[in-house]
Amino acid sequence: MNMASPHFFLLQLLLVFCFVSLAFGATLLEDEVQALKDIGETLGKKDWDFSVDPCSGEHNWTSHTKVRGTENNVICDCSFENDTICHVTNILLKVQNLRGTLPVAMVRLPYLQEIDLSRNYLNGTIPLEWGSLNLVHISLSANRLTGSIPPELANISTLQSLTLEFNQLSGNLPSELGNLPNIRRLYDVYFAFFFSIQLLLLTSNNFTGELPATFARLTTLQEVRLGDNKFSGRIPDFIQSWTSLQKLVIQGTGLSGPIPSGISLLESLTDLILRSCNINGTIPEYLGTMSSLQTLDLSFNKLSGQIPSSFEYGLRKTEYIYLTGNILTGPVPAWAEKDKNVAAAMSTWKCELVCKLLDGQ
Repeated sequence: MNMASPHFFLLQLLLVFCFVSLAFGATLLEDEVQALKDIGETLGKKDWDFSVDPCSGEHNWTSHTKVRGTENNVICDCSFENDTICHVTNILLKVQNLRGTLPVAMVRLPYLQEIDLSRNYLNGTIPLEWGSLNLVHISLSANRLTGSIPPELANISTLQSLTLEFNQLSGNLPSELGNLPNIRRLYDVYFAFFFSIQLLLLTSNNFTGELPATFARLTTLQEVRLGDNKFSGRIPDFIQSWTSLQKLVIQGTGLSGPIPSGISLLESLTDLILRSCNINGTIPEYLGTMSSLQTLDLSFNKLSGQIPSSFEYGLRKTEYIYLTGNILTGPVPAWAEKDKNVAAAMSTWKCELVCKLLDGQ
């Protein structure tokens, strides 16, 4: 081959480009590499391969085989210093059989935005030091975590979602959590100073005490789940301030009735589940004015009397109505019998509607 040919020079140029790209490829700072080593040791994450750069996406730093429900990814932003420096932004380790504890060393990743360690076997407490991070999402659901929620988490002004469901957390909910201005999702623990928080999910823990009054400031909440805890007191009237709320689940929490009348002001509410809340008296007529409801579940309370007449026209869009396990009286309304999705079974009623539902008629 003629060494002076255009093809030869093109090949040389291509090789030079490749070598330059490798030489100046973005890499993770050594401080963050060491932090990941310490984090892996604390979590019990034994398969991270530090022979390659953690931000390279090679080996097991990024999961290339997607298994439903699992995630094994360390994600970086490599746009710093003219695309030469990387910082870890997301640690996503779902269903990885981790059996360690939550690492304080997370605070040595200054650009970290998301921690998802859900569905593992992690134990111990939530590090209060995490309150110094600029996290957007924290998900620790379905582990074996104990202790209380650190009030220091309220310092994370960037936090939008906090998911702590299905652990063994206990104690009162910190009133400071009402100071989270950006919280959008409250899964098992979201609170009041986060004016943009949307999700509060606290299901299946051992939380006690009343819901802090500061939660009234969580006006951007879209979903709240508080089931299976040991709260005390009444269902709070301040729920009416959650004007963006779409789903409210209070089930077996220790909170009791009555149903706050202000709930009827929540025009975006599609799912209202107040199951096993020790609510007595008659079903409030104002529930029949909530035309956006798709699901209404008042099962297993102590409600008496008849179904309000307002339900017939006000809940035309409601797909499911559950009233089982109360002491309601009177006939099953004709409008309910026409809708197979409306399960209006009462312990003192005849089997008219239930039998039709079971028979698939």
